[in-house]
Amino acid sequence: MSNQIRAELFKLQRNKTFWVLVLISTGISALLHYLVIIEWWQMQNTAFDRAGLSEFNAISTFTVPLFFNLIISPLAGFYISNEFSNSSVIKNQIISGSKRSHIFLSKYLVFTIGSIVLTIIIPIMTAIIEVILLGHGDILTPSTMLYLGRAYSLFTLQYLGYTAILILIAIITEDSGKTIIFSIVLTIVMFVIEKLPNIPIVSMIYNNSIFNQFSEVFTFSMTSGEILKSILIALVTLIIITLCGVIVFNKKEIK
Repeated sequence: MSNQIRAELFKLQRNKTFWVLVLISTGISALLHYLVIIEWWQMQNTAFDRAGLSEFNAISTFTVPLFFNLIISPLAGFYISNEFSNSSVIKNQIISGSKRSHIFLSKYLVFTIGSIVLTIIIPIMTAIIEVILLGHGDILTPSTMLYLGRAYSLFTLQYLGYTAILILIAIITEDSGKTIIFSIVLTIVMFVIEKLPNIPIVSMIYNNSIFNQFSEVFTFSMTSGEILKSILIALVTLIIITLCGVIVFNKKEIK
């Protein structure tokens, strides 16, 4: 499997879409953070406000599925879906002797790494650099850093489930355009559900999903029970979606 992972990393490094998205993510992140820090763009009542990190408010944008999906769905489309020919056959020249599950997991792992770079690492690093350069480094106290560490650890766990959903969509649709469209539709549906009047069964499902946890994990103060719940939701989602992905991938023809 290590050879498969190295091969997928090589393909990611050679993927032009990935590097274009790196530039776009860096540019957007740098601009949004700058506007927030100089107080040109006012964002209030965010989780970062309550944590004493108002200068980090622009990161809130990158934690919303409807936004970060616009960045990573093209990567799923042009990195995963492009593996299929017009006859729905997976094209891969170095899979001899590899298990189907290993092929799928290596693609998932490398796609997830690329997605984390685009929508988690770049925004955080940009925020820290700009905060320090613009003279607000004093907000980075042990307390606030501990909060960021806990919040983003839990957020990344939920994110693993989301990237598993995207790669599953990419494998099912076998088309970059359809992958992007279906993933956008999914995030819009979840956004609408969040805003719907309280319907018991719908609320129960949504409140125990990774989509709700994307915002819940940034709560300034979480109990041990809430942290455990967040971890369980992320792990259960990841396991179920990954198993579904392996099953679907096993039915694909490879040459």
